[in-house]
Amino acid sequence: VLFRSNIIDNSASILNSFANSSFLITGSTGLIGSQLTRTLILASEELSLNLNIVLPVRNTGKAIKLFTHTSYNHTRISIISWTLASPLPEDNEVDYIIHAACSTSSKEFVNSPIDTIINIIKGTQTLLDYATKNNVKRFLYLSTMEVYGEVSGLVSETNLGCLDPMIVRNSYPEAKRLSECLVASYASQLNLSSSTIRLAQTFGEGVSYFDSRVFAEFGRCAREKKDIVLLTNGLSKNVYISIDDTIRALLYILLYGKSGEAYNAANPDTYCSILQMAHMVNTLFNNESSKIRFEEDPERSVTFRKSTDLNMDCSKLKSLGWEPLDSLENMYKTMLNSWKG
Repeated sequence: VLFRSNIIDNSASILNSFANSSFLITGSTGLIGSQLTRTLILASEELSLNLNIVLPVRNTGKAIKLFTHTSYNHTRISIISWTLASPLPEDNEVDYIIHAACSTSSKEFVNSPIDTIINIIKGTQTLLDYATKNNVKRFLYLSTMEVYGEVSGLVSETNLGCLDPMIVRNSYPEAKRLSECLVASYASQLNLSSSTIRLAQTFGEGVSYFDSRVFAEFGRCAREKKDIVLLTNGLSKNVYISIDDTIRALLYILLYGKSGEAYNAANPDTYCSILQMAHMVNTLFNNESSKIRFEEDPERSVTFRKSTDLNMDCSKLKSLGWEPLDSLENMYKTMLNSWKG
């Protein structure tokens, strides 16, 4: 099964707008890129969209296994070997570019901050140059809520806070910020139709069982009936978004978003503290058979981003017609169900 068909049902009208289009998607073996690719393939087949999908990837074997295990009647898939910042082949004409390739490992941000910065910046520039040369209809850059830095409460796209450049963990959000500026600069100086989406922490179907992020750790504890161990006081508040809602947000911005603009994507109803989320998971998915414990871990704590109370105002994205549909509980249900196989 490529993807749950309800995303096609919820987005058929907007998906039909992309009939006979070509997409270039980086990061297609990662969480968001893979689910976007699966969605487009399934939509192309079910709705006869005749899509052409170009996938530049580091691991071609993994991409072949993910996307070419069957034959398609209405989809052409091209998988090419590519690493961040290396040139792209010139023989692929595309209408839309979605740049989703990026490491999400906090450990890498701390241990390899130089590589983190260079790969993010050069990778983005490479894709922007390619988009400009090919005169694409829209370039969409996937950014992160981490660009907001030290802020609290509900933030719109213009309410960015402080980021200390002397903290090497900030190699990731600092490079993302500069990449966002590059995207806006190409829109302004070179008239490239380009937008940015700032994503809240995203999860649901497709998350690896071995994902190191806290939401996945809580899910594993529930599945294995283990205590949930918090390495902080758990009072930091965040907002989240499901995979399905993310994919629909990408489609809306590709079709209706304004060039040179950034859009927040989150479900404000998921806003909660880490501790509150731990209690929810323990109650709903662990039958309260396990405890919630607190333990200090100085070694791991240096990889955590600075504690914030960050909620995201998504009214700008909602003005395009998008609405989040999945609750935090449903995000956990789909993630846990996907691990049963």
